[in-house]
Amino acid sequence: MPLGYVLKTEEVLAYYGLERQDIAEALFRYGSERKVTMTDDPGTLGRGGGETGFRSTDEILNRAKQTLDGMEGKVPRRYPAFHGTLARYPAAGGIIKRGQKGADVVFDIDVKGNYKEAFKEGRKILDFLDSYNAPYRIKFSGGSGPHIIIPYEAFPESLLNGRFDRVHSLLFKIISSRSRAGHIDGSFTSMGHFYRMPYSLNENSGMASLPLRREQYDDFTPSMAEISNVQVDEEWFKEPDEEAKEALTEIIRDGMGRRSKELGNVLRKSSGEQRVSGLRDLQKRIEEHAKRLQMLTELQAPAKVIRMEKQMLREAENTLKKNRRSKDNGDD
Repeated sequence: MPLGYVLKTEEVLAYYGLERQDIAEALFRYGSERKVTMTDDPGTLGRGGGETGFRSTDEILNRAKQTLDGMEGKVPRRYPAFHGTLARYPAAGGIIKRGQKGADVVFDIDVKGNYKEAFKEGRKILDFLDSYNAPYRIKFSGGSGPHIIIPYEAFPESLLNGRFDRVHSLLFKIISSRSRAGHIDGSFTSMGHFYRMPYSLNENSGMASLPLRREQYDDFTPSMAEISNVQVDEEWFKEPDEEAKEALTEIIRDGMGRRSKELGNVLRKSSGEQRVSGLRDLQKRIEEHAKRLQMLTELQAPAKVIRMEKQMLREAENTLKKNRRSKDNGDD
């Protein structure tokens, strides 16, 4: 935090919409398909709440007012901050419906008290993504490091079919490994994870979680995130074009080619290495293998990985047939 930088309650409320309507609109836009929550203590995240999106921009200011009630003329001990899930949900009028439709992939480089080291490590991820011309967004966390975001909108249609949670996890693992970046927060592998929304204040520092352009990254200093210096960048919210989206497929395909055995294990890990006997469980297992085989085929995964998946699908189908015959014959 820049030396001597503090905010009074009135400055916080002015920033969250009393004067800066553009900030409230940016937060509202980013939270429209996410579960959102406001807190002045990030340690409480993940303990419930955040079941709806924003219903209006006024709600942002009103939530901040409630938190700072009775603090007029004072410097808050902590600042109200808005967090949203990586996951996206179908939503209407601020009501979040069940069932994730996808999620951002986010890399949080966390080096406490040393933003220069954090940005140095984050640059390794940016350089890796740049080598593929992959789409991404960058923002300062408001604390001590960058957030590098591959937005849900950056995924091509071929990666949105079937089990997106596996695609999400696989892409996170490949980029983390191949970029050789350190200090990556592993909790961001969960699609239900909450993270600070762009333009939200940081609870402790009072600095904005500031969106950055690639050309600003190497010259970043925390003073850029003081609220008096913050301007909403509309370009930051633009969706990537179709050509750029295919870069993510290339990253996964190359990752599979380099480490096919390990990545093959990752792909089948959650569907059933354990023995199952119930017909319903077997049928579910077969469906998951079939979907995963389709994804691997569309991605042109290495032949060895596809053969392994076909073999597991055949084994599951044969087991189901045997169990059905056994049931029909009345065997125990």
